[in-house]
Amino acid sequence: MPFVGRMRERRIAKDVIEASGGSGCLLIGEEGIGKTTLARAIAEEHGAVVVAASPSERMWPYSGLSALAAGLGGERRHAVDALLARGRDWPEHLIAEELSRTLHLVSGEPDIVVVDDLDHLDGASVTVLSYVFGRLRGTGLSVVATAGTADGRRDFAGMRRARIERLSFEESLDLARAVLGPTAAAAVLHTVAACAGGDPGILSRVRLTPCEAAGDDPLPFPLRLVDDDPAHRERRRRRDPRIDGVMDLLCVGPVFGHDRLRSVAAERGLEMQTLIDEGLVAVHGELARIADPARRLRQFAALSADERSRLHAQASQEHAQKYPATHLWHRSHLETDCDRTRLLVAAVDLARSGEPSAAVEFAERALAGRVDDVSRCRLLVDLGEALVMQGHDERGRHYLRRAGAPGDPEVRTRAALAWLRATRAADHVVDETMLRVATETDDPHGAERLLCESARLHLWRAETERAVGLVGLAVQKGVASTETALLARLLAAMGADVLLPGAVDSGVAAGTSRPDLPLEQELLALQGAILREEYAAVRRRIVARLESRPRAAPYWRDQLHCLQVMNEVRGGDPVAAREAVEAWRREWGPGRAPHVADVLVLAGAAALDPLGDGLDELVRLGRDLCRRAGMTTPLPWFAVIEGGAALAEGRFDDAVVSLHAAREAVPCDDPSILRADADLIEALWLSGDRAEARRTLARLEAASARIPRRWTTLAVARSRAVCRSDGDGAEAFRVAAAVSRTDDPPIERLLLTAARERCLPAADRPPARAVPRHADRGRSLTPHERDVVALVGQGLRNREIAATLFISLRTVELRLTGIYRKLGVTSRVHLVALLHGSSPS
Repeated sequence: MPFVGRMRERRIAKDVIEASGGSGCLLIGEEGIGKTTLARAIAEEHGAVVVAASPSERMWPYSGLSALAAGLGGERRHAVDALLARGRDWPEHLIAEELSRTLHLVSGEPDIVVVDDLDHLDGASVTVLSYVFGRLRGTGLSVVATAGTADGRRDFAGMRRARIERLSFEESLDLARAVLGPTAAAAVLHTVAACAGGDPGILSRVRLTPCEAAGDDPLPFPLRLVDDDPAHRERRRRRDPRIDGVMDLLCVGPVFGHDRLRSVAAERGLEMQTLIDEGLVAVHGELARIADPARRLRQFAALSADERSRLHAQASQEHAQKYPATHLWHRSHLETDCDRTRLLVAAVDLARSGEPSAAVEFAERALAGRVDDVSRCRLLVDLGEALVMQGHDERGRHYLRRAGAPGDPEVRTRAALAWLRATRAADHVVDETMLRVATETDDPHGAERLLCESARLHLWRAETERAVGLVGLAVQKGVASTETALLARLLAAMGADVLLPGAVDSGVAAGTSRPDLPLEQELLALQGAILREEYAAVRRRIVARLESRPRAAPYWRDQLHCLQVMNEVRGGDPVAAREAVEAWRREWGPGRAPHVADVLVLAGAAALDPLGDGLDELVRLGRDLCRRAGMTTPLPWFAVIEGGAALAEGRFDDAVVSLHAAREAVPCDDPSILRADADLIEALWLSGDRAEARRTLARLEAASARIPRRWTTLAVARSRAVCRSDGDGAEAFRVAAAVSRTDDPPIERLLLTAARERCLPAADRPPARAVPRHADRGRSLTPHERDVVALVGQGLRNREIAATLFISLRTVELRLTGIYRKLGVTSRVHLVALLHGSSPS
């Protein structure tokens, strides 16, 4: 089996091996999880020996100890061999004590042994080793062992334990690519990874033909696996034949009618709720399925061809009355020439209801048979569109590509729109090859949707000029209406020069966001409200949209969450921004990779958060994505973030270089860039170029007059204080502080305080605390300290924190002392102020 991932388990093994004096860990994983492959990888990484025993050796007492002795080196091996020669007839407790004593007495170089699956050792050896491995400290011997189950392993009390988890979706993709080859289509890899459920044993056994792997031929479902060991098949059978019968019936199809399954289970004397409680069956609406996709493939692989035919016939009969699509699924395995259009219709319905894996199975089964060409094209576009809206972009593009060129103008427009959204997500680019549909179609509404969606996606990526050009194209074609007007209003607020005919109006007042607006239009209206600093109203509206029923599609929910993060970043609230990022990440599905626009928003939130970490990594990732896609327009915004971080760290020359480059690249009055002028002025002032700082202040004052916003007022006040600090001293900053209001963004007060500390001589300012470098603030805190900081932020006292974390009061006090030292604060008040981005005063 190819080896991928397993960073967590390898890190645990490394910690154990590097511990001085000797220690051990037990890695527990189910059958087929890849224990042997992991053991070999750990041994290779650390130059160790893998100790393994064949099942046939289990009948020989102490055969496992002999295998262990062979894995030792130098004097330890000779000493253990001599002990086994003397004590072959000793009772287990005596040989365990003598072996432990021998390992403590023998001196030598540190030794590493990796034991592959304790379940394969004889019982006597397991009993002895459970005693010895619990007393490794002081022996110089490090042991990493694997086992199939925690049952019966209670005696290994002295070993660190960890469960071998299934592969993540990204790791599953890597393993699927290694198994299927480099020519496998991305959509096929995503489908195989989803069907395997992160089980490496299943992934390594998947076999597809070259055409199936390339996506040219329909995939076989359930997936085709290479033959398994018959002995393994028998061990996988459950003890209860009633459950086996139900699981066999479920495994031959992607879904099963919930009420029919309840009836089948009752006939066998089983309660449906019991199957659900044991994690065997999952229910979604009226449909049920095997909860673990890997279990389903194993169950199916254990069936003979005759058993599969019998189960298909039974399942077909069960669904004949109420579930025609599922009935047809099973009948298609018995009658290969039947019309399968209904299967493709069911695939679209399943995709829209949030069952992408079942949808793909129905679609592939349909495409393997007879479907008329017109219906095939239209339904594949419907399926691709539904998968894209559910967040499965690769698979959505796969079916849009297989749909071909639709003849119907409405279908062609929907296909182009779905392709536009999916390509932007998958390739980090806005694919405008589909925009020719907008220029060719006779449907004005469809043409406007395509042009505005493309413009909106460009705008998310900070490509303002391209968005302006697309709005102009909509006006030129005469298709501009509400969405175009909203987009033009947003671009104008960003400083772009956009003109619309007087007859075109958005129908939405500048300060409102109507609940009946389509989501694509409301997103534009909310972006405009953010630029107008209506942060509270935007927050309420986004929350209302996210909580509304029916739930918005994942595609729209993702954009709403992203907009919420942007709103909190613009509002200058570090705590709210951190919470918004966490809520956004919780919505991310398997295989979700951030686009350039997402990385930019996340980097902005990380720059705002005093306890955040990973800012440098996010900026580096964003620049790499820009380079790969050949994009330059988002780079000035990353430069703004880098310049702000450099200013906070005292690297004033670096800050000037980054902020100057951003300002020159975006000459218009874009608020995102104008906000950085205050940082540029301060960096220029502190680097000694005070004449240029005053000239930049004059330009900022002129821009503030053109764009009268609260943030411009605060930025000008801070910049004036910086430029007057050489003459007026602390009075300049007192004047700036007087401009502040209680409802101003918390970050603005923190920025003013930091500017005062940097610009004023020590004698002219209040005693300043040491401000840690931004990159070190969150990185230096341990996970335990982060837990304490989070509870302090919630207002808990030390005793309440101790009770919540199940630690002593003294431990809480010691952790707070370390937190204060690392963050450069002197009290709980200062810590809370730092958390909320405000001044302690």
